[in-house]
Amino acid sequence: MNSNPKFISNFQLFFFLVQSQLGIGLLSLPNLVETNAQSDGLISIMLAGLGIQLILFIYWSLSKRFPGYIYTQITKEVFGKFFGRLTNFVIYVYFILTAGLAVLLFVNLINAGLLPSTPRWVIAILIISSSVYLVVSDLRIIARFFVLASVFILFILFLSVLTFTLPTEFQNILPIGDSGLKNILHGSKESLISMLGFEGLLIIFPYIIQKGKGILKTISFANIFITLLYAYFLLISLISFSTTQIEQIREPVLYLFRGLSFQMLDRVDLIFLSIWAVPMTTSVIAYLFLAAKSINNESTYKRSVVISGLLILCLSLIPLEYETIETFSNYVSYLSYVIVFAIPTILLFFAILLNKRVGSAED
Repeated sequence: MNSNPKFISNFQLFFFLVQSQLGIGLLSLPNLVETNAQSDGLISIMLAGLGIQLILFIYWSLSKRFPGYIYTQITKEVFGKFFGRLTNFVIYVYFILTAGLAVLLFVNLINAGLLPSTPRWVIAILIISSSVYLVVSDLRIIARFFVLASVFILFILFLSVLTFTLPTEFQNILPIGDSGLKNILHGSKESLISMLGFEGLLIIFPYIIQKGKGILKTISFANIFITLLYAYFLLISLISFSTTQIEQIREPVLYLFRGLSFQMLDRVDLIFLSIWAVPMTTSVIAYLFLAAKSINNESTYKRSVVISGLLILCLSLIPLEYETIETFSNYVSYLSYVIVFAIPTILLFFAILLNKRVGSAED
């Protein structure tokens, strides 16, 4: 086994991808999907999972042709230095904007539901400073933290089982297919955006110990796990709320826990939010790492982390109304189509067309 602290195992890769994809998107996904696909949201999520699996195969195929290169190095190899650097600048901006949006939504959620008297800038600084502190260390340390943080998923699943004590109506998911193909596909688009984070594979691929098909199996299992997890929370939201209710609630999953009350335990939603703060922070950590890694060399990595952290902090402190945040989120979504889906596909196409490769990965 490679003892280099920059390298991670497939086991750690699995949890890196899982934690990168989890976050505030899970809380609002039922609202976004229900608006489009209504009772067929589960089909939308499954289609989104299939779409992610296809793009992961493209990532794997591309990275196999350039096994020692990260995303921003492959762009310069295929597009040339000028267009490669221009593309890399857009990639870096995407990582910063995505992290900034995640912190902005995170801060607003914590400020509104958990710490209403705490200034937003205090919460933002705590999130960014803790993220920077972890990211300046090596990748293996980050991956180990993500593995430990995954324990919280089990606790959240336990809490979710308690919601079955509330009134449920399975008729809400029927009839299947009634929304129509167009609406189901629109729901899949929203699901894809909520499940972003898997693009981190393009940056960390050279730092994985085991190459070849072992990576493909690992990322496929991670995708299946995330897809099923999102589908599960959508299901419990669908059977607990009517279509009209879900469309009016921004975070249906969080609101669902508010209905739980026991003799020795009340306000389960606040307990859930306190615990879910860790997975929400890991997605910020992941994007901060990806941003810093995409522009650095070995001697400037820590400086890149600090600069990127400050940029993300500035974005998160901008006072925005809900409608403006929604517009900001839409622009980030549009940019993600280019960075996450279009550019890797174009890179692979030209790499095959021009027969470009550097070495070979193990099969």
